[in-house]
Amino acid sequence: MKMLEATCDAQGKVTALGVVVDVAAVISEGKQASSGVLVLDGAKAIYIASSATDIKTTIEKIVAVIDDLTASLNQIVTVITAVGAGMTGPTTAPPPTLAADLAVLTGKVTTLNATKTALNNLKGALK
Repeated sequence: MKMLEATCDAQGKVTALGVVVDVAAVISEGKQASSGVLVLDGAKAIYIASSATDIKTTIEKIVAVIDDLTASLNQIVTVITAVGAGMTGPTTAPPPTLAADLAVLTGKVTTLNATKTALNNLKGALK
């Protein structure tokens, strides 16, 4: 049995060492170009795609969404804090739970940032 680095295009054409391997069975659920390994065992050839690149790309997209979400939450807290600070007097006083409600949002930002750190660590661990 031998294993070779290989690629597969979106049409399922497997190439190893610059040679197209027409008989290779592709073990994958996707239909996009990938890199992986070609396992040769006698007359059998099996291509196994690596999912590390797909996982890395997905993690990067999730981290970008977390960045946008935390920025939005921080902006909401800033705006509501400013509005609350301008509410004075007996009829326009801010709600008594305003500070606690804003603290909950700030806590969510902290949680999202911790998740982002964990995802970046996972991305760095992919090989």
